[in-house]
This record gives sequence, structure tokens and C-alpha cells, in this order.
Amino acid sequence: MTSNHLIRITALVLVGLIAFSGVADAKRKKKKRKPARAVATLQAEGRNLHQSAMSVLLASGKMPGETAATLRPDDPLDGPALQAFVAAVFPKTAKRTRQIPAGQTVTMGDVNAIFVQAAGMESTAARAEELIANAGYVVRPGLGTEIVARLMRLRTNLDQSEDAKEHAWYEQASRGDAIWSAAVVLQWGGWEKQAASETVELLAQVPQTSGPQHDAIQRAFDFIGMPYIWGGTSERPQILFGANTAGGFDCSGFTWRVLALDPTAPKHAAKRFGGRTTFEMARTAKRGQRLPREAVQPADVLLFGPGGLKAASGGINHTGMAISPQLFIQSSGQGVALARWDTGYYHDRFAFGKRIL
Repeated sequence: MTSNHLIRITALVLVGLIAFSGVADAKRKKKKRKPARAVATLQAEGRNLHQSAMSVLLASGKMPGETAATLRPDDPLDGPALQAFVAAVFPKTAKRTRQIPAGQTVTMGDVNAIFVQAAGMESTAARAEELIANAGYVVRPGLGTEIVARLMRLRTNLDQSEDAKEHAWYEQASRGDAIWSAAVVLQWGGWEKQAASETVELLAQVPQTSGPQHDAIQRAFDFIGMPYIWGGTSERPQILFGANTAGGFDCSGFTWRVLALDPTAPKHAAKRFGGRTTFEMARTAKRGQRLPREAVQPADVLLFGPGGLKAASGGINHTGMAISPQLFIQSSGQGVALARWDTGYYHDRFAFGKRIL
């Protein structure tokens, strides 16, 4: 082979390599220019929460053909629509869930139960009911699924301006209620089911009680599934701030209801609270009445605030009722729900306990 032939072959190879490189680079650039799917995030405060949930659901592409106009969050929910929302986020298990026929009322409890079932958490819900019964309390139907649904964040507190749209577990659900649950599942971080199971197992350590303490805790279990309502103190529809609204409780209204307002509650209970609001409960608690963590007993009020044990009375902004050294029942972001106070957020914000009964 002459040197001229070798030069020509080398040149052809170089040209080919350059051409190939150009094509590959063009493909890479073309791939980079491909538009990414829009990402939406649930906003839990300060806006229309159902609108936020619709944005997440539509951005996911899980319900092709739907628009903000067709989702109709304020309309009553029916069985076929609930099934469609469940199938969008649980495509493998939706067909195995209970089917509610068109024309039959769909309650909030139905929504929670079917989402819990689709998530494969039915046995955890049954376990919760078993452990509560073992502790000596009467278990109403559906209590386990209400506990698990709220531990997995499937419910949320609507903005105060929309309190009239809140629903207890036995009331007709709206399409927006199911849209919210579907959006939450789309944004799960992978820890929710495990955390719910671990919390439920702690019910095995709930001690048996008697007398007024037992009665108050029984009422608290009965109210799990009621919504959070700003200023609320009743499970029945209320007139609050001049407007008709749903039955439900804010955090202090819940403890006030289960420990003092009930006709069977001891007459001294209201006086021992020292006031209706969380701030008043904290401000009127004398030093000797402020229970440290290790002294808290079932049915004691728990008070929380920034800084925890160092929180000033004026900074106490949340309350609930202890049922064990690990668990308490509160009215908060998921309505009336079970939560832990032995670890995490509430452990760090625990200021002191207060004995009412």
C-alpha cells in the first residue's frame, strides 16, 4: 500500500468519525430539548387544597382526558368516580377493592377504607382494632381504617374558609376528598406504610384504665375520623364565627369536649383546665401542676410548643390527650387522629402535661 493510499484511507476514517460524532451529538441535543413533564407539589396551607391536589393529579398524567373543569371537586362522590381515582394511583390493586355501585352514597369512611385496602393496609387496620379492643375499649366499625388513613396522611385539614366542606367519616364525601387522597399517594415518600404499621403496634402498650379516664379515652377513640374545625367543640354541626359549619374540633376544643363537656365528665374537670384555649391551659398551670414526661398518665392533657421543655406559656400552641407513654389522640392536620409523642416532632415540642381528671 502506497503512502498516498494510506493517507486517503486515514482521511476517510477521520471524516466518518467526525460525521458519527456529529450525529450522536445531535441526538443528545435533541434528547435534552425534549420537554419534561410538569411537576406539581401539594400545598398544605394557605390555599384551596383541592385545587392543589388537582394540579398534582393532572400533572402526573395518571388520568388522561381529565381537566380541572371535569374533575369537579365540590360535587358529591359516587362509586365509579372513586374507583377511577383509586385506579389512577393503585393500578395493580384497585380491582381487588370493594366496589360501590353508582347511585349509592359514598361516605368519607368509604373513601378511606378503599384507599387503605388498595394500599394493602387492611390487615394493619384490623390489627389496630384488635389492640384497642384488647385494651378494654369498644371499637366502632371502621375505626381501624380511619386510624391508618390518617397515619398515612390521606386526610388533611381544609382552610378555615372551607370548614363547611369538611366531612366526618359517616358523611357523604366529595370528589375533592378522593382527589386529595390520590394526590397524596402520588407524593408518598416510601415510608408512610411502615410508619403507620409501627405506630399501630404501639397500641399493644396502651394500658387498661377505669372510671373517668377510661370514659374519656373511649370518647376520644369514638371521635377519630372527625374533621379539624377552627373553634369547634362539638361533633354536631355548629355555628362558629357567625357561620354554619360542620361538626368537629380544634386541638383544645377536642380535649375540652372529651374531658370536660361530656355530661358524664366530673364537674371539676372544666375548672382544672384553667381555660378553653391552649394558651389559657398553659398560662393557668402552676409549676406544681406541670407534669414531666415520665409522670404523664392516660387521659392527661399534653401541651406542646416551640422549644419543648423550655417553651414559654405564651408559646404553647397545641394540645392533645395522652393514651400511653408513646401515643396520644389529637385534632390537628389530619382531623381527630392517633399520633406519637415519644419521638419526632411532638417529642421535641412537648412542654408539659396537665392532669384534668
